[in-house]
Amino acid sequence: MLVGPRSISPRLRQLTLSRYLRGNGRVCLSPSVGCALRSPSPVMSGPLILLGQLLGTSFATGLSLYATVAALGLAARFGWIPPLPPELAGLSHVLVIATAALLFLVEFLVDKIRYADSLWDTLHTFIRPPAAALLGAALLGELPLEPRLLGAALAGAAAFVAHGTKAGLRLAIHASTLKRAGPAVSLAEDIAACGLVILAMRSPTAALALATGWLVLAALFGPRLWRAFVFGLRALLAHGRAFLSPGRWREHDELPPSMRALLPAPDLGAAPPRATRAAISGLDGLGAYRNGWLVITPGGPVFLYRTLLRPRSVALPRTAGAQVRHGVLADIVQLDLRGRRCTLYLLKDGPPVELAIADLS
Repeated sequence: MLVGPRSISPRLRQLTLSRYLRGNGRVCLSPSVGCALRSPSPVMSGPLILLGQLLGTSFATGLSLYATVAALGLAARFGWIPPLPPELAGLSHVLVIATAALLFLVEFLVDKIRYADSLWDTLHTFIRPPAAALLGAALLGELPLEPRLLGAALAGAAAFVAHGTKAGLRLAIHASTLKRAGPAVSLAEDIAACGLVILAMRSPTAALALATGWLVLAALFGPRLWRAFVFGLRALLAHGRAFLSPGRWREHDELPPSMRALLPAPDLGAAPPRATRAAISGLDGLGAYRNGWLVITPGGPVFLYRTLLRPRSVALPRTAGAQVRHGVLADIVQLDLRGRRCTLYLLKDGPPVELAIADLS
């Protein structure tokens, strides 16, 4: 049946779509149009709606926190989405929208500058996931404490997956021949964040389907992008160490204990192993952006890295030639391993790249 807007009580006007579904049915709560009541279908059940809203908002926050808050506030203020829960009603305040829009403008500009975008993403590793967790907890405001905490953890994890995939993709683009694609990818991410958060409120099941698809893609392509993301974090930390003290080879005792155990004891009178932080791409069986340590031993160079199960070691063939490109995050060395080519990324807290190459020959 159709119900006029004046016949709906003020209290009912403030109920969110997900709350009303727990009771009589589905309702459009826009104060300016008529609203249709009908029984919820199994697909549009309350838990699925909450899950779609939660994951859609969280993934959008992982892409761009400020675009998400600004879009959510504007959409709520102009009635493009059902009314927000009381815990999120403050997002529609003019001051909140203006602040989020201003920060989004800063992010929009920084995100188009090569390597500055990666620094921005690194800083927001500690901002976007916690913010998504807070938004998730507020979205589930009427539920008991335990489901709210579970929802907050799920929201933070979803935002972290989206954020890490985005940051890794950006670093992979910087290190590839598609450097000019960065601004276009950034613009697509901004549009996706705004569209996904509005879709999460207007059509939660569609947002849930998109979030699930994102998780599948992250499982298929995520390892490479996540390794690139971790490489970016290590590179920035290496920059900090290089700023405080000159870059140098690391002694055997400075390696992590699990890595140190992979190296045999040097022969009496032989030069001790020396190591530097690095990453490698293109070596058989290691994948792209494998993070670890380049170690020069008396028996030749080796690369030490860790998998989910245990640390591993792989011997590097002597290089027949190398091409060096000094990058902002790391020095990039294209190695010719006698018919095979791979890329070695040497972090900035290590020795001069020319010295490292000499030990590889």
